Amino acid sequence: MTDKEKPGQSLHVIIAGAGMGGLTLAAALLKKGIDVDIYETSPELREVGAGLWISANGSRVLADLGLKEAVEAINLPPQDRVVRFWKTGEEHSVYNRDGQASKADHTLIQVLRSELQRVLYEAVIALKPDAVHFGVRTIGAETLNGRARLLLDDGKVVEGDVVVGCDGAHSRVRQSLFGAAPARYTGANAWRGLAPMSRLKPQHQKALASTWIGPTAHVTTYPVQRDGEQFVSFSAQVDSEQWQAESWSERGELADALKDFEGWNQDILDLFMQSENLFRWGLFVRDPLEAWSKGRATLVGDACHSMTPYLGMGVNVTMEDAYVLARCLEDSPEDVEGALRRYDAARIERANLTKAKSLEMLHIFHSPELERIETARPYIQQQWSAQAVRDRYDWLLSYDATKVEI
Repeated sequence: MTDKEKPGQSLHVIIAGAGMGGLTLAAALLKKGIDVDIYETSPELREVGAGLWISANGSRVLADLGLKEAVEAINLPPQDRVVRFWKTGEEHSVYNRDGQASKADHTLIQVLRSELQRVLYEAVIALKPDAVHFGVRTIGAETLNGRARLLLDDGKVVEGDVVVGCDGAHSRVRQSLFGAAPARYTGANAWRGLAPMSRLKPQHQKALASTWIGPTAHVTTYPVQRDGEQFVSFSAQVDSEQWQAESWSERGELADALKDFEGWNQDILDLFMQSENLFRWGLFVRDPLEAWSKGRATLVGDACHSMTPYLGMGVNVTMEDAYVLARCLEDSPEDVEGALRRYDAARIERANLTKAKSLEMLHIFHSPELERIETARPYIQQQWSAQAVRDRYDWLLSYDATKVEI
Protein backbone atom coordinates (compact mmCIF):
# COMPACT_ATOMS: atom_id res chain seq x y z
CA MET A 1 0.00 0.00 0.00
CA THR A 2 1.26 3.47 -0.77
CA ASP A 3 0.37 6.93 0.40
CA LYS A 4 -2.75 8.40 -1.20
CA GLU A 5 -2.16 11.93 -2.46
CA LYS A 6 -5.24 14.07 -2.05
CA PRO A 7 -5.46 17.57 -3.50
CA GLY A 8 -5.76 20.41 -1.02
CA GLN A 9 -4.56 18.30 1.93
CA SER A 10 -0.97 18.89 2.96
CA LEU A 11 -0.56 15.91 5.27
CA HIS A 12 -1.61 12.27 5.37
CA VAL A 13 -1.58 10.81 8.88
CA ILE A 14 -1.54 7.05 9.45
CA ILE A 15 -2.99 5.91 12.78
CA ALA A 16 -2.55 2.47 14.37
CA GLY A 17 -5.59 1.69 16.52
CA ALA A 18 -9.26 2.70 16.54
CA GLY A 19 -9.66 3.13 20.28
CA MET A 20 -10.42 6.40 22.05
CA GLY A 21 -7.08 7.97 21.19
CA GLY A 22 -7.04 6.97 17.54
CA LEU A 23 -10.61 8.01 16.88
CA THR A 24 -10.28 11.33 18.77
CA LEU A 25 -7.12 12.12 16.85
CA ALA A 26 -8.73 11.20 13.53
CA ALA A 27 -11.79 13.36 14.20
CA ALA A 28 -9.64 16.33 15.19
CA LEU A 29 -7.36 15.99 12.15
CA LEU A 30 -10.19 15.55 9.67
CA LYS A 31 -11.95 18.63 11.03
CA LYS A 32 -8.73 20.53 10.39
CA GLY A 33 -8.59 19.31 6.78
CA ILE A 34 -5.81 16.78 7.33
CA ASP A 35 -6.23 13.37 5.71
CA VAL A 36 -6.30 10.30 7.93
CA ASP A 37 -6.36 6.52 7.65
CA ILE A 38 -6.78 4.29 10.70
CA TYR A 39 -5.65 0.65 10.80
CA GLU A 40 -7.35 -1.46 13.48
CA THR A 41 -6.53 -5.04 14.43
CA SER A 42 -10.09 -6.03 15.38
CA PRO A 43 -12.45 -7.07 12.56
CA GLU A 44 -15.04 -4.55 13.85
CA LEU A 45 -15.74 -2.21 16.73
CA ARG A 46 -15.99 -4.40 19.81
CA GLU A 47 -18.80 -4.13 22.33
CA VAL A 48 -16.87 -3.84 25.59
CA GLY A 49 -19.01 -3.55 28.70
CA ALA A 50 -17.05 -1.03 30.74
CA GLY A 51 -17.92 2.44 31.91
CA LEU A 52 -15.73 5.51 32.07
CA TRP A 53 -15.75 9.03 33.43
CA ILE A 54 -15.21 12.00 31.16
CA SER A 55 -14.08 14.93 33.27
CA ALA A 56 -13.91 18.58 32.26
CA ASN A 57 -10.49 18.30 30.60
CA GLY A 58 -11.77 15.52 28.34
CA SER A 59 -15.20 17.05 27.69
CA ARG A 60 -13.58 20.25 26.36
CA VAL A 61 -12.05 18.18 23.56
CA LEU A 62 -15.37 16.50 22.74
CA ALA A 63 -17.16 19.87 22.75
CA ASP A 64 -14.62 21.35 20.35
CA LEU A 65 -15.15 18.37 18.04
CA GLY A 66 -18.87 19.19 17.98
CA LEU A 67 -19.80 16.07 19.94
CA LYS A 68 -21.25 17.62 23.09
CA GLU A 69 -24.86 16.88 22.13
CA ALA A 70 -24.08 13.28 21.12
CA VAL A 71 -22.23 12.62 24.38
CA GLU A 72 -24.95 14.21 26.51
CA ALA A 73 -27.43 11.84 24.87
CA ILE A 74 -25.60 8.84 26.37
CA ASN A 75 -24.67 10.49 29.69
CA LEU A 76 -26.21 9.61 33.05
CA PRO A 77 -24.88 12.51 35.13
CA PRO A 78 -24.39 11.96 38.88
CA GLN A 79 -26.19 14.17 41.36
CA ASP A 80 -23.33 13.65 43.78
CA ARG A 81 -19.94 11.99 44.05
CA VAL A 82 -19.36 10.18 47.33
CA VAL A 83 -16.79 8.15 49.23
CA ARG A 84 -18.36 5.23 51.12
CA PHE A 85 -17.23 3.02 53.99
CA TRP A 86 -16.80 -0.56 52.81
CA LYS A 87 -18.88 -2.29 55.51
CA THR A 88 -21.83 0.03 56.09
CA GLY A 89 -21.97 2.20 52.99
CA GLU A 90 -21.85 5.37 55.12
CA GLU A 91 -21.13 8.16 52.64
CA HIS A 92 -19.16 11.39 52.48
CA SER A 93 -19.83 13.85 49.63
CA VAL A 94 -16.79 15.00 47.65
CA TYR A 95 -18.44 16.68 44.64
CA ASN A 96 -17.17 20.18 43.82
CA ARG A 97 -19.43 20.47 40.79
CA ASP A 98 -21.00 23.73 41.97
CA GLY A 99 -17.72 25.53 42.51
CA GLN A 100 -17.25 25.67 46.30
CA ALA A 101 -14.15 27.83 45.91
CA SER A 102 -12.70 25.43 43.33
CA LYS A 103 -10.97 26.91 40.30
CA ALA A 104 -11.96 23.94 38.16
CA ASP A 105 -15.13 22.33 36.83
CA HIS A 106 -15.64 18.99 38.61
CA THR A 107 -18.63 17.88 36.50
CA LEU A 108 -18.53 14.24 35.41
CA ILE A 109 -19.95 12.64 32.28
CA GLN A 110 -20.61 8.92 32.79
CA VAL A 111 -20.84 6.70 29.72
CA LEU A 112 -20.16 3.22 28.47
CA ARG A 113 -16.82 2.93 26.74
CA SER A 114 -18.45 1.26 23.74
CA GLU A 115 -20.97 4.09 23.43
CA LEU A 116 -18.26 6.75 23.45
CA GLN A 117 -16.31 4.75 20.89
CA ARG A 118 -19.41 4.61 18.71
CA VAL A 119 -19.90 8.40 18.92
CA LEU A 120 -16.28 9.01 17.94
CA TYR A 121 -16.38 6.45 15.14
CA GLU A 122 -19.53 7.97 13.67
CA ALA A 123 -17.89 11.41 13.79
CA VAL A 124 -14.88 10.10 11.89
CA ILE A 125 -16.77 8.28 9.14
CA ALA A 126 -19.10 11.26 8.70
CA LEU A 127 -16.00 13.21 7.67
CA LYS A 128 -14.35 10.35 5.74
CA PRO A 129 -16.46 7.20 5.22
CA ASP A 130 -13.52 4.91 4.40
CA ALA A 131 -11.16 6.20 7.09
CA VAL A 132 -11.11 3.04 9.25
CA HIS A 133 -9.58 -0.20 7.97
CA PHE A 134 -10.47 -3.18 10.17
CA GLY A 135 -8.70 -6.52 10.50
CA VAL A 136 -5.22 -5.10 9.89
CA ARG A 137 -2.49 -6.09 12.34
CA THR A 138 0.36 -3.67 12.96
CA ILE A 139 3.87 -4.81 13.92
CA GLY A 140 5.73 -1.49 14.06
CA ALA A 141 6.64 1.83 12.51
CA GLU A 142 9.70 3.52 11.07
CA THR A 143 10.89 6.56 9.17
CA LEU A 144 12.62 5.82 5.88
CA ASN A 145 13.77 8.29 3.24
CA GLY A 146 11.75 11.07 4.82
CA ARG A 147 8.52 9.07 4.87
CA ALA A 148 6.62 7.55 7.78
CA ARG A 149 5.88 3.85 7.41
CA LEU A 150 3.43 1.65 9.29
CA LEU A 151 4.58 -1.98 9.13
CA LEU A 152 1.93 -4.71 8.89
CA ASP A 153 2.18 -8.39 9.80
CA ASP A 154 1.52 -9.52 6.24
CA GLY A 155 4.71 -7.81 5.08
CA LYS A 156 2.96 -4.84 3.55
CA VAL A 157 3.70 -1.23 4.40
CA VAL A 158 1.45 1.83 4.64
CA GLU A 159 3.28 5.08 3.91
CA GLY A 160 2.30 8.56 4.97
CA ASP A 161 3.66 11.81 6.34
CA VAL A 162 3.18 10.78 9.98
CA VAL A 163 2.50 7.50 11.80
CA VAL A 164 0.82 7.63 15.21
CA GLY A 165 0.70 4.61 17.50
CA CYS A 166 -2.66 4.60 19.31
CA ASP A 167 -2.39 0.87 19.84
CA GLY A 168 -2.65 0.59 23.60
CA ALA A 169 -0.49 -0.55 26.51
CA HIS A 170 1.04 -3.39 24.46
CA SER A 171 1.83 -1.01 21.58
CA ARG A 172 3.84 -2.58 18.80
CA VAL A 173 4.56 0.90 17.46
CA ARG A 174 6.16 1.88 20.78
CA GLN A 175 8.22 -1.31 20.87
CA SER A 176 9.52 -0.73 17.36
CA LEU A 177 10.51 2.87 18.16
CA PHE A 178 11.89 2.57 21.69
CA GLY A 179 12.32 -1.12 22.46
CA ALA A 180 10.63 -3.28 25.06
CA ALA A 181 9.02 -1.60 28.08
CA PRO A 182 8.77 -4.26 30.81
CA ALA A 183 5.57 -4.16 32.86
CA ARG A 184 5.75 -4.15 36.67
CA TYR A 185 2.92 -5.54 38.76
CA THR A 186 1.45 -2.96 41.16
CA GLY A 187 0.30 -5.48 43.75
CA ALA A 188 -3.37 -5.11 42.86
CA ASN A 189 -5.87 -7.07 40.80
CA ALA A 190 -8.82 -5.37 39.16
CA TRP A 191 -12.38 -6.52 38.60
CA ARG A 192 -15.02 -4.89 36.44
CA GLY A 193 -18.56 -5.60 35.45
CA LEU A 194 -21.89 -4.20 34.32
CA ALA A 195 -25.04 -4.99 36.33
CA PRO A 196 -28.49 -4.23 34.85
CA MET A 197 -30.31 -1.75 37.09
CA SER A 198 -33.49 -3.84 36.77
CA ARG A 199 -31.84 -6.68 38.72
CA LEU A 200 -30.67 -4.47 41.59
CA LYS A 201 -32.18 -3.07 44.78
CA PRO A 202 -33.66 0.46 44.78
CA GLN A 203 -30.61 2.03 46.44
CA HIS A 204 -28.55 1.20 43.34
CA GLN A 205 -30.79 3.44 41.27
CA LYS A 206 -29.51 6.63 42.91
CA ALA A 207 -27.63 8.92 40.52
CA LEU A 208 -24.35 8.66 42.43
CA ALA A 209 -20.73 8.22 41.50
CA SER A 210 -19.51 6.21 44.49
CA THR A 211 -16.10 4.98 45.59
CA TRP A 212 -16.29 2.40 48.37
CA ILE A 213 -12.99 2.24 50.25
CA GLY A 214 -11.55 -0.34 52.60
CA PRO A 215 -8.27 -1.52 54.14
CA THR A 216 -7.18 -3.65 51.17
CA ALA A 217 -9.62 -2.89 48.35
CA HIS A 218 -11.90 -0.28 46.81
CA VAL A 219 -14.80 -0.26 44.36
CA THR A 220 -16.01 2.57 42.10
CA THR A 221 -19.63 2.41 40.91
CA TYR A 222 -21.78 4.68 38.74
CA PRO A 223 -24.81 4.47 36.43
CA VAL A 224 -24.51 4.22 32.64
CA GLN A 225 -26.94 3.50 29.82
CA ARG A 226 -27.11 1.69 26.49
CA ASP A 227 -30.12 1.88 24.15
CA GLY A 228 -32.30 3.19 26.96
CA GLU A 229 -31.37 0.40 29.40
CA GLN A 230 -29.60 1.47 32.58
CA PHE A 231 -26.74 -0.35 34.30
CA VAL A 232 -24.39 0.09 37.22
CA SER A 233 -20.81 0.00 35.98
CA PHE A 234 -18.26 -1.02 38.60
CA SER A 235 -14.51 -1.27 38.77
CA ALA A 236 -12.86 -2.88 41.80
CA GLN A 237 -9.22 -3.12 42.83
CA VAL A 238 -7.95 -5.47 45.52
CA ASP A 239 -4.47 -6.01 46.97
CA SER A 240 -3.12 -9.36 45.83
CA GLU A 241 0.24 -11.08 45.72
CA GLN A 242 -1.01 -13.13 42.80
CA TRP A 243 -1.53 -11.44 39.48
CA GLN A 244 -3.63 -12.14 36.44
CA ALA A 245 -2.81 -11.37 32.81
CA GLU A 246 -2.43 -7.69 31.89
CA SER A 247 -5.66 -7.60 29.92
CA TRP A 248 -8.93 -5.93 30.79
CA SER A 249 -10.94 -8.50 28.83
CA GLU A 250 -9.96 -11.65 30.76
CA ARG A 251 -13.01 -13.41 32.24
CA GLY A 252 -13.14 -13.84 36.00
CA GLU A 253 -15.02 -16.24 38.27
CA LEU A 254 -17.76 -15.03 40.62
CA ALA A 255 -16.48 -17.22 43.45
CA ASP A 256 -13.07 -15.52 43.28
CA ALA A 257 -14.66 -12.06 43.33
CA LEU A 258 -16.80 -12.89 46.36
CA LYS A 259 -13.74 -14.25 48.14
CA ASP A 260 -11.79 -11.06 47.39
CA PHE A 261 -14.63 -8.97 48.87
CA GLU A 262 -15.66 -11.20 51.74
CA GLY A 263 -17.20 -9.14 54.55
CA TRP A 264 -18.06 -6.19 52.30
CA ASN A 265 -21.49 -4.54 52.25
CA GLN A 266 -24.14 -6.61 50.48
CA ASP A 267 -24.70 -3.81 47.93
CA ILE A 268 -21.20 -4.45 46.56
CA LEU A 269 -21.63 -8.22 46.54
CA ASP A 270 -24.93 -7.78 44.67
CA LEU A 271 -23.11 -5.98 41.86
CA PHE A 272 -20.76 -8.91 41.37
CA MET A 273 -23.59 -11.45 41.54
CA GLN A 274 -25.85 -9.58 39.08
CA SER A 275 -23.19 -8.54 36.56
CA GLU A 276 -23.69 -9.65 32.95
CA ASN A 277 -20.02 -10.66 32.82
CA LEU A 278 -17.08 -10.41 35.17
CA PHE A 279 -13.59 -9.50 34.05
CA ARG A 280 -10.41 -9.76 36.11
CA TRP A 281 -6.89 -8.62 35.37
CA GLY A 282 -3.65 -7.50 37.00
CA LEU A 283 -2.73 -3.82 37.18
CA PHE A 284 0.71 -3.11 35.78
CA VAL A 285 2.80 -0.01 35.22
CA ARG A 286 5.74 0.78 32.95
CA ASP A 287 8.53 3.27 33.42
CA PRO A 288 7.60 6.66 31.92
CA LEU A 289 9.04 7.45 28.52
CA GLU A 290 11.26 10.51 28.13
CA ALA A 291 10.30 10.84 24.45
CA TRP A 292 7.21 9.77 22.52
CA SER A 293 8.36 10.74 19.03
CA LYS A 294 11.10 9.45 16.76
CA GLY A 295 11.50 10.64 13.21
CA ARG A 296 8.02 10.94 11.74
CA ALA A 297 6.35 8.57 14.20
CA THR A 298 4.83 9.25 17.60
CA LEU A 299 2.50 7.83 20.25
CA VAL A 300 -0.81 8.72 21.92
CA GLY A 301 -2.58 7.47 25.06
CA ASP A 302 -1.87 4.09 26.63
CA ALA A 303 0.82 3.45 24.04
CA CYS A 304 3.04 6.00 25.81
CA HIS A 305 1.60 6.48 29.31
CA SER A 306 -0.73 3.65 30.35
CA MET A 307 -1.77 4.42 33.91
CA THR A 308 -3.71 2.99 36.81
CA PRO A 309 -7.40 3.98 36.99
CA TYR A 310 -7.26 5.60 40.43
CA LEU A 311 -7.77 9.20 39.27
CA GLY A 312 -10.11 8.32 36.38
CA MET A 313 -7.82 10.16 33.99
CA GLY A 314 -6.74 7.55 31.42
CA VAL A 315 -9.24 8.38 28.67
CA ASN A 316 -9.18 12.09 29.47
CA VAL A 317 -5.40 12.43 29.18
CA THR A 318 -5.55 10.36 25.99
CA MET A 319 -8.03 12.81 24.45
CA GLU A 320 -5.75 15.67 25.52
CA ASP A 321 -2.83 14.00 23.71
CA ALA A 322 -4.86 13.54 20.55
CA TYR A 323 -6.09 17.11 20.36
CA VAL A 324 -2.71 18.71 21.13
CA LEU A 325 -1.04 16.50 18.51
CA ALA A 326 -3.64 17.56 15.93
CA ARG A 327 -2.97 21.22 16.74
CA CYS A 328 0.80 20.74 16.42
CA LEU A 329 0.46 19.08 13.01
CA GLU A 330 -1.98 21.73 11.79
CA ASP A 331 0.41 24.52 12.80
CA SER A 332 3.50 23.02 11.16
CA PRO A 333 2.52 20.81 8.21
CA GLU A 334 5.79 21.64 6.47
CA ASP A 335 7.90 20.53 9.47
CA VAL A 336 6.50 17.26 10.79
CA GLU A 337 9.47 16.36 12.98
CA GLY A 338 9.42 19.84 14.51
CA ALA A 339 5.69 19.49 15.18
CA LEU A 340 6.29 16.18 16.93
CA ARG A 341 9.02 17.72 19.10
CA ARG A 342 6.57 20.43 20.15
CA TYR A 343 3.99 17.74 20.89
CA ASP A 344 6.44 15.93 23.17
CA ALA A 345 7.36 19.16 24.93
CA ALA A 346 3.69 20.04 25.49
CA ARG A 347 2.50 16.67 26.74
CA ILE A 348 5.10 14.39 28.31
CA GLU A 349 5.59 16.13 31.66
CA ARG A 350 1.84 16.43 32.32
CA ALA A 351 1.05 12.85 31.29
CA ASN A 352 3.88 11.35 33.33
CA LEU A 353 2.93 13.40 36.40
CA THR A 354 -0.70 12.25 36.08
CA LYS A 355 0.51 8.67 35.77
CA ALA A 356 2.57 9.01 38.98
CA LYS A 357 -0.18 10.76 40.95
CA SER A 358 -2.69 8.13 39.89
CA LEU A 359 -0.54 5.31 41.25
CA GLU A 360 -0.08 7.19 44.55
CA MET A 361 -3.85 7.06 45.08
CA LEU A 362 -3.75 3.29 45.65
CA HIS A 363 -2.27 3.87 49.11
CA ILE A 364 -4.98 6.43 49.89
CA PHE A 365 -7.87 4.22 48.79
CA HIS A 366 -6.41 1.24 50.71
CA SER A 367 -5.45 2.05 54.29
CA PRO A 368 -5.40 0.27 57.65
CA GLU A 369 -7.30 3.31 58.97
CA LEU A 370 -10.31 2.04 57.04
CA GLU A 371 -10.63 -1.21 58.95
CA ARG A 372 -12.97 0.29 61.58
CA ILE A 373 -15.53 3.08 61.23
CA GLU A 374 -14.06 4.90 64.28
CA THR A 375 -10.75 5.48 62.48
CA ALA A 376 -12.28 5.60 58.99
CA ARG A 377 -14.40 8.70 59.62
CA PRO A 378 -11.51 11.07 60.47
CA TYR A 379 -9.36 9.50 57.74
CA ILE A 380 -12.04 10.13 55.10
CA GLN A 381 -12.65 13.67 56.41
CA GLN A 382 -8.96 14.40 56.02
CA GLN A 383 -8.28 12.69 52.69
CA TRP A 384 -11.50 13.86 51.02
CA SER A 385 -11.96 17.32 52.53
CA ALA A 386 -12.97 20.02 50.04
CA GLN A 387 -9.39 21.33 50.03
CA ALA A 388 -7.87 17.87 49.56
CA VAL A 389 -10.15 17.22 46.59
CA ARG A 390 -9.28 20.57 45.04
CA ASP A 391 -5.56 19.93 45.51
CA ARG A 392 -5.91 16.48 43.97
CA TYR A 393 -8.02 17.39 40.93
CA ASP A 394 -8.04 21.10 40.07
CA TRP A 395 -4.73 21.04 38.19
CA LEU A 396 -5.99 18.10 36.13
CA LEU A 397 -9.47 19.43 35.40
CA SER A 398 -8.48 22.99 34.49
CA TYR A 399 -6.30 21.89 31.55
CA ASP A 400 -7.66 22.91 28.15
CA ALA A 401 -6.11 21.00 25.25
CA THR A 402 -7.88 23.26 22.75
CA LYS A 403 -6.09 26.38 24.02
CA VAL A 404 -2.97 25.36 25.93
CA GLU A 405 0.23 26.89 24.59
CA ILE A 406 2.11 24.63 22.19
